[in-house]
Amino acid sequence: MTIKLVIPSPTIEPGKSKFQLVSREADSIPEALKLMRSDVDKDLDMGHCKIVILNSELGQENFPETLYWFIRRHDVQRIEYIALAEPSAKALLELSPKSERLAANSLFLIFGQEGTETPLIVTVYMYDFYSRMLEKGKDPYLPIITIREEAYEINRVALFNKEKIVMTLSTEETGIFSQLVRKQSQLVIKASEGGLNYVLSVEDYDHKYYISESNPHNPQINMDVTIKAVAEESNQPLFDKDWTKLEEIAEKQIKDRYLTLFEQMKRNEVDPIGFGLRYIATHHNGEKDWEKWNQIYPKVKFNVKINVILKGTGVIK
Repeated sequence: MTIKLVIPSPTIEPGKSKFQLVSREADSIPEALKLMRSDVDKDLDMGHCKIVILNSELGQENFPETLYWFIRRHDVQRIEYIALAEPSAKALLELSPKSERLAANSLFLIFGQEGTETPLIVTVYMYDFYSRMLEKGKDPYLPIITIREEAYEINRVALFNKEKIVMTLSTEETGIFSQLVRKQSQLVIKASEGGLNYVLSVEDYDHKYYISESNPHNPQINMDVTIKAVAEESNQPLFDKDWTKLEEIAEKQIKDRYLTLFEQMKRNEVDPIGFGLRYIATHHNGEKDWEKWNQIYPKVKFNVKINVILKGTGVIK
């Protein structure tokens, strides 16, 4: 266990943040914390803890046991951010980016969506993650933090069942996932056909879905996605082209990406979107509905309808 302690300074300048790392190895978190108290001259108040970073290898084990201490501890607020680290949490804490004005402040700005806003960074709070561990029909997930060229790189997400990581999303899949769970816009979408390549910047995003059981042998999840975007980049002039055709090209390619992600989640028996929670919330037979959903999900068919509205090509004729 490693704790990063901020050292107050009368001057605040980029790259001048001061901190102290205290590390101890023990059989349990309370024991490690007890040993740490003898290494510092001030009391460790866990109520000031703002982020918990866990080694990604812990996600391959019985993960809930790692979190019990944070949930049971009386002075932990459970509103701290939580994330996974590759290769190790300690290596991340040792890093001090040059732009950082206060120790670990970069991570607070990133996950608080105050310093930067991007759908590739998925924020998870401790209380939300733990509730998903217990909630039927809604599985947990965590962002993955790595180090690249003395800076943090956060653009992937790990999906859990109730015990461990079952799949890791790529950067492109993370963007789609963020739209599904947070309805995040500001995503950049690439589309191409023939020699035409263009990039759409999403300005507005929304989706809605319903679960159909009209055919008991062929259950379906029907989702409608609306994306309003402008063309940010293209290798050919777009203003005089048929915008409807450009929208259709993007719709087909976005649909394929959504279906691929849904099928992967279904194959790995994980449901972070909350389809199962929606199902049991709209039925009224209690535990029987949950048992029925577990039979439905492996054979459900996803139907995705994408509606892309091109608001502009980024240039004036």
